[in-house]
Amino acid sequence: MTLYSLAMRNIRRNAKTYLLYLYPMVFSIVIYFTFVSLQYNKQISDSMTVYGKIEPAFQAASILLFFFAAAFISFSNAFFTRSRKKEVALYSLFGIEKKQIGKLLFYENIILGIASLCIGLLLGILLSKLFAMILIKLMGTTIIAKLSLSIKAILQTIIGFMIIIVFTSIHNYRLIYRYSLFQLMKAEKKADKRPKKVSWLAALMAIFFIGAGYTIILQPSDASFWDDYGFQAIIGSFVLMLIGTYLFVQAFIMFILQKLTQMKGFYFKGINLISITHLFYRIKGNVLILSVIAMLSTFTLFALGTTFSLYSDMNNISKKNFPYSIMYTVPDAEKEEAIEKLMIENGQEQISSEERIDYLEINGDLSEIRRVPNDFPIILLSESTYQLLAEKRGLKTTQFSENEAITFYDGNLDQSSDPFTGKKVSLAGNKTVKIAAYEDYTLLNLDIYVFPMVVKDALYQQLEKDGLAKELQIYSLKNEKSAKELDQKLSELFYIDPYADFAAKGENIFSSFYHNYHKFFQVYGLLIFISAFLGFVFLLATGSMLHYKLLTEATADQPRYQILKKIGMSKSKLRKSIANQLIFIYLIPFIIAISHSTIIIIALSSFLGMSMMNSLMMTIGAYLAMYLIYYFVTLSKYTEIVSKG
Repeated sequence: MTLYSLAMRNIRRNAKTYLLYLYPMVFSIVIYFTFVSLQYNKQISDSMTVYGKIEPAFQAASILLFFFAAAFISFSNAFFTRSRKKEVALYSLFGIEKKQIGKLLFYENIILGIASLCIGLLLGILLSKLFAMILIKLMGTTIIAKLSLSIKAILQTIIGFMIIIVFTSIHNYRLIYRYSLFQLMKAEKKADKRPKKVSWLAALMAIFFIGAGYTIILQPSDASFWDDYGFQAIIGSFVLMLIGTYLFVQAFIMFILQKLTQMKGFYFKGINLISITHLFYRIKGNVLILSVIAMLSTFTLFALGTTFSLYSDMNNISKKNFPYSIMYTVPDAEKEEAIEKLMIENGQEQISSEERIDYLEINGDLSEIRRVPNDFPIILLSESTYQLLAEKRGLKTTQFSENEAITFYDGNLDQSSDPFTGKKVSLAGNKTVKIAAYEDYTLLNLDIYVFPMVVKDALYQQLEKDGLAKELQIYSLKNEKSAKELDQKLSELFYIDPYADFAAKGENIFSSFYHNYHKFFQVYGLLIFISAFLGFVFLLATGSMLHYKLLTEATADQPRYQILKKIGMSKSKLRKSIANQLIFIYLIPFIIAISHSTIIIIALSSFLGMSMMNSLMMTIGAYLAMYLIYYFVTLSKYTEIVSKG
């Protein structure tokens, strides 16, 4: 019998055992292929006006997904080979050479890898259309998803995962050389030692590090602290939370368990003694994995909570940034007549309001502003125009003096900060104005790439000789979200590509709510798809890692539970003891992740000036449901393993 045929026979005879390893490999391949097939889907990329700007995010996510899949498969392979160490030892006892045993393990892994690749690609091809439909729905496009087969995606998946398969196969080949025969025979009997004493100082340090991280990230967004430290402070807070999380699992929880053992009335009640004693072993052997799962879960809850909030608040964000449906510099009489015809075709009844205002395009020195380039065009509006526009929208106005100006919200993510008040702007004609106030709303649509300012009527009239006087036509439409045909025809009429950069647009202003709204829909739809996809992968992978780790330990714990059964412990109490231990283990990373992500979301909500807690709560609910499924599956399998014999 050849080694290849022996490998095939082993797989057939122990199919149930090998399936535990096959599952994570197939899952990783399906997820990765599905994602990259969407990345190379020409139908989707052609329908997106913003794909060129978002493509790097897609590429970064696919790279992250690949490395995570590699880590997940390597982790699963490590536990799979650990469970087979005794089998490998028996091969050696039967006189098979180490080289032959190594080749056997190598062939087995290659066979499993190729089988996983075939199954994964087949399932990925079938699922790619479903995920394409979900992505198209999230982006708000009207195309019909078709089954698309990307050769690039197939080759990228095959090459990437063959590298992983070969790497894990070499790792398996070296198994027989890394351990002695005695170590292989005793692999499953190796147990974690219970710590003799838990340091209260380390437990206290865990709270200190986490608290310090929370304190930094909860600093008010307008505090000078952020000006001085900024990005370094954010990184520092995350590092503190990371260290605190590790110490929390390693020391604080162990310290609490140690205190419970000192509460004699509780410790010796029912099965608490067995449950708490076993928890010492469980946690000590899983400190690293619990910490990693907690931080990955934090990232997932935060990413999903943030993108869901932005996506659900799309209407408010779009209306705040683009208050007018159509806005353009009034052209010559011929074009103006053509525009009027288009507006009539769109339906006069769709026009809820219209306004024509005067403005000055003027040169100035914006060096003190810093937030915009110094040569940015300045749009001057008179105080009377400002009051007219604000009144029509029901907005507050601010009083100011001569040689002062009013500025407006410019898309700054930090909603609570005022970046302009007190700064000076030099205008043509040797006029200098001081910014007296910063309104928290935008007066004109944000995508026109100009710096709008309001000055007193008298100053406006003085500056008319130094600037270029123009008129701006503004429309508010009832069907602004569906005026696709009108948007396209206006863009063609103005010979302005609304998707081009400012430099390509020339001096005239043209802005469309429809274009910007659907661009936002595409951007946030794609981001929520990427974050949800990665979050789903992280959830299943981390849940599976903990599941396999606990089941591996169940095999090692089997003799202990057999002794408990022999001294009279009933099956119901045995199951209850296991249930108490497993729920505690599963809750540790989950509770830490909820705490971390809630604090980060609170800080981000304050920064963005929007409520994000509802979306976070929904995400936590979905996460909890998935974790409960893993918990009950693990409980069932764990009880089954320890009850054998």
